[in-house]
This record gives sequence, structure tokens and C-alpha cells, in this order.
Amino acid sequence: MTKDSRYGDSMEQVLYNTVAGARPIQPDGISFYYSDYNRSDAKKVWYKDKWPCCSGTFPQLTADYGISAYYPSNDGIYVNLFLPSKVTWKQNNTECTLTQKTNYPAINATQLELALVRPESFTIYVRVPAWADRNTRLSVNGKNVEGEAAPGKFFALTRTWKTGDRVEYEIGMPLRLQAVDAQNPQLVALVRGPVALFAVGNLRASLTEKQLLAAAVAGTSSSDWVVTGDTSKVTFRPFAAIGDEPYQLYQNIKS
Repeated sequence: MTKDSRYGDSMEQVLYNTVAGARPIQPDGISFYYSDYNRSDAKKVWYKDKWPCCSGTFPQLTADYGISAYYPSNDGIYVNLFLPSKVTWKQNNTECTLTQKTNYPAINATQLELALVRPESFTIYVRVPAWADRNTRLSVNGKNVEGEAAPGKFFALTRTWKTGDRVEYEIGMPLRLQAVDAQNPQLVALVRGPVALFAVGNLRASLTEKQLLAAAVAGTSSSDWVVTGDTSKVTFRPFAAIGDEPYQLYQNIKS
């Protein structure tokens, strides 16, 4: 295990909790810009000025995530982001292709498949997010890999790889509470893996830490979660699934 994986963690948080929830770019080029994460009745709105200074960064980010999915290493390759993708590189003059298949973060797993012109020895470094728990598992060709998948690090898979080799990676993705800052530990966001969950139901419900962490999936085909409070149930959903409805990210938990 080498290198710190928190850069990839931060990229995911920005991708899934801001950029992925952007409104479609309009025919005249105007793009979604402003979203309030502090108010209890925030909504996605267009910025007051037609061309804010950051309007050009939205399409730029699309390219940034692609080029940051993998990093080369002298002894192999780093898998930094979990996206449906393909990368080809040369390792010791051997052309290697890695294809990633996943529906992450809707599911907590990804699969890597190798294709090489001839067998080659190198290391695949797989990012283990800092939030991952003990349910994180890796296997190669159906056999579990020994060693600790330490959160916040990269797990090193070193072997002689050949065409058809397959890495299956299941990431423990627990619910957790993330405080807005150290000075306000009672003001928290409900988070699962890299995805923050925004309240869209009863925005003034009073909830406890235990109730938030007991959230349940609303249905097998839904991205919504349901938190049961003392007097009502509150729906939570990812930013990308929010339309025009009011939302609230941070909850002031009661003791």
C-alpha cells in the first residue's frame, strides 16, 4: 500500500455532490452555477448574472475527471476513480488494457478486466477510500486477496497479469455523519460512501444521530433513503436526483 488516496476521495465528493447535480447547459451556453448548502429551504437556481466567472469550469470538469481516473507508475498503474472506462498503456513495452465496469456509487463494487498482448508483471494500485469499512473485499479471478485494505491508502495487487484476468472490488460503504466543521459538530450531513444525502421531505423535522444512521433504502430501484423521526418520516436523496424541490443538506441533530 502506497500513497494517500484522499485526493481521489475529494474528487468524488465534488463530482457526485455538485457537478453531477448540475442542470443541463442551455442552448445559449448558460449553465447551472449556484446552489445553497446552508439554508433549510435551498433550491437549484440560475445565477443572477448570465455569465458568471465560473461558468466555463463546468465543461472543463468533464475532462478533468476522465484524465484523473488513472495514474501511471513505473511499476504499474493507479486506479483512482471508479467509472465505466478503459485505459491503455505500455508496461515494459507490453501493451496493456484495463477495462472498468461499474455502476458505482449506486452499487458499492467495480470490476477490472485485463487484456495484454503477452503476460506481464506489474502492480495495480486500487484506491481504498478513507470512509471504507471492514466489509471491503478484493479478489482476483474469483479468489480473495490477502492483506488489509487500509482506508485512505492504495491497495497493491502485484502479479504476472494475462488477458482475461479479472479484479473484483467490493467497497464497504457505511452510512456516516459528517459535520460541517469542527466548531459545529451538531450540524451534520448524512453521507453514504462519497454521496451526501439531502433532506427533501419534512425539512424542519428534528432528528437524532441514531435516527439518521438508521436510514433505510426507499426501494430497490430508488436512490432515495428514508429516515424515521419521532413524529414523521423524512426523505433523503442524492444531489443528482434533486430537481426543483427545496432541499436541506445539513441537519441540526438533537441530543
